[in-house]
Amino acid sequence: MFEYPKILKNPFDPIYNLKDSEKYSIKETEELISIEKYSYSLFAFWTAVIINLQRRIEKFGINIFLNIADKDEPYNAEGNTLKDRWLNINEYKIVAYAKRLNIINHITHDMITTLYWMKSNTNEEEIKNISLQEILSIIYLIEKNLFLCEFKEDKRGKNPTIINSKMKFRRKDDNKTDYNDVPRTYHDLLLRSGVKIFEEQNKKIESKPILDKYC
Repeated sequence: MFEYPKILKNPFDPIYNLKDSEKYSIKETEELISIEKYSYSLFAFWTAVIINLQRRIEKFGINIFLNIADKDEPYNAEGNTLKDRWLNINEYKIVAYAKRLNIINHITHDMITTLYWMKSNTNEEEIKNISLQEILSIIYLIEKNLFLCEFKEDKRGKNPTIINSKMKFRRKDDNKTDYNDVPRTYHDLLLRSGVKIFEEQNKKIESKPILDKYC
């Protein structure tokens, strides 16, 4: 037996603090998994993750975000909906922004990046071979390391200019994401992003270790 992520069973549980759009995307994920449309389920789950990160950034402090955001992709502060406000911003960059703001840690960042490359994979043979175990593994890891985490609020002060200067001093190399340094296969990322955590937390479950598939 393989443990089914609880968020798929009941995204309406208040422990996850989800909005309707996130709940809908996760329900869609579960439905696609149930009919074995695994590659499509990745897109639905990705949507839920991005919406959650957008909400977390706004909760943390939008002025802080604006000081590190790419000016070529403006955030629409006048938008009435979350979708309208974030329409111009590349979804992949949102993950990097959340990490720079310390809203997510590097492990969560790598897990979400893994999901990104899984859903973006264009190799038909690899897409066809995506297994249920791989899908549930990445969902389980992101559930534990994102959806179950509290929303952070900035506690460092009210002056975004000062905060931004400190962030530049500490992370002067983070202003641009070097996409060439990002592993291009989700297999590599799975090894880096905490699969061992998943196995340790599921020792009681009799299933083949995921790492065996990639070693």
